[in-house]
Amino acid sequence: MTDVTLRIGVLAARDLAIADKNGFSDPYVIVRVGKSKYQTPVISKNLNPVWNQVFDHRLSSTNIPVAITATVWDDDSFGRDFLGEVTIPMRRLFDRNSGGGNDGIPRQYDDPRNLPAAYTLQKKTAKSNVKGDIVLKFGFSNTPDRSDDDWIYFWEQYTSQAGAV
Repeated sequence: MTDVTLRIGVLAARDLAIADKNGFSDPYVIVRVGKSKYQTPVISKNLNPVWNQVFDHRLSSTNIPVAITATVWDDDSFGRDFLGEVTIPMRRLFDRNSGGGNDGIPRQYDDPRNLPAAYTLQKKTAKSNVKGDIVLKFGFSNTPDRSDDDWIYFWEQYTSQAGAV
């Protein structure tokens, strides 16, 4: 496998739950890909934050993650509050890359056909105060252009090595 970099875009969140007494939250996102962790900056007093943050994760044929998890947290002086999360299996990563439709074709991050998608935030427990969704985008960067069929073949081969479902 040639070196391939997966670009993960944490673009925004919408209609987040209120976590602070001031009627707002101070959200940030932690993205986990296998053993790697990436974090957006905190946006203070905001229920509809816009990060437009991208993280580049080098894909390796020896350490293939099963899923990507994006967790939204509220930053507090003494800790943090859970605001929701989404876990996307690697095999399903490109299922919604046509703006929520079911295109399913892995693409370059900057390909005009590769659109972001909104994912509904999920609770950890029944008592979790979770509301809203997160807007994410996935694609490849620093890689030569390939045809759609080449990307599909590459992604099927890559995710099948991990047994990702």
